[in-house]
Amino acid sequence: MNTKKLRQLIQFSFLILTFYGIYKFAMFVYYGKPRPDFMDGFCPISGVYDIIMQIRSGITDPFHPAAMAIMLAAIFTTLLFGKAFCSFICPIGTFQDILTAIRNKLPLAKSLDKIGEKIKNHTLYFLLDYPLRTIKFLLLGWIIYIILQIPPQMMSMMNQNINAAADIELFRFWIELFKGGRPLIASIILAIVALSFLIPRFWCKYLCPLGAFYGIFNLFSLTHLRRCPANCNSCNLCSKCIIGLKPHKSIEFNNTECTMCLECKESCNRNGIKLQILGREIPPFVYPILAVGTFMGIIFLFMQAGLWHSRLSIQNQAYLVLKQGFNVEWAKEILGQR
Repeated sequence: MNTKKLRQLIQFSFLILTFYGIYKFAMFVYYGKPRPDFMDGFCPISGVYDIIMQIRSGITDPFHPAAMAIMLAAIFTTLLFGKAFCSFICPIGTFQDILTAIRNKLPLAKSLDKIGEKIKNHTLYFLLDYPLRTIKFLLLGWIIYIILQIPPQMMSMMNQNINAAADIELFRFWIELFKGGRPLIASIILAIVALSFLIPRFWCKYLCPLGAFYGIFNLFSLTHLRRCPANCNSCNLCSKCIIGLKPHKSIEFNNTECTMCLECKESCNRNGIKLQILGREIPPFVYPILAVGTFMGIIFLFMQAGLWHSRLSIQNQAYLVLKQGFNVEWAKEILGQR
């Protein structure tokens, strides 16, 4: 099995897990079934907040500890193996890759690629590309700035008042969106989807603050992709980078953008691009096994340490579900409101 097929298999597995999690969370909200803790991964701001709260006040979030666990697992995986989370695990990235795969089967795909290549090869392209890539870092900086404005002694109280219902509030947001209740936001999301159809990984390139966050750690990763000029014949087969980088013009790929999808490595037929951990070359098919295995292993450690399951009582869960506007019978029964 080549690296691309292995990557697609892993992506598909995590995408199925995501759909399963959405189903389980809907069963929790509407019927009071057990809440799936791993869906805290869709509350990354909660994860960042929890890490900062832990550092500043020493308090661990009792409501969504899995959010911090997933965030830390992704950070440590990035430090060891680069931004594998973005290319192998993240369902948003997978969704964009599916859009690109559909786009590539259309008759207009080659024409769009030719136009894209002309734009990318223009001498003034960097004046457009680089400023746009800074947007996600500005969003990340704004999020962290807002969190840091909260005094350490107030973070626990703010967490209780705001963060406790973050997952239910997010679920309500998407329900309202699909019912047509947020037309402006729906229009923005549809525009991003359309741009992601035309430009591979548009969200990842320009708007994802989480990708920007991991990108900072990617600068210090122990895993490197390097172009070997002695083996390179400038065939440009590696130039079709899904994130819009230029491997054929680079030596070191450890930057804030590279998602370690390994497609440049896979496309090279002269071993002109080397995948190395601490300077030692490794086979490409080993990389996703190491990266995803490390990510899952760290999460397992958090589970064993008791830092995964929410400590919210069933009564508090029922209260939060009702507070978010879900008028469900199971919650009213538990709180004696029938």
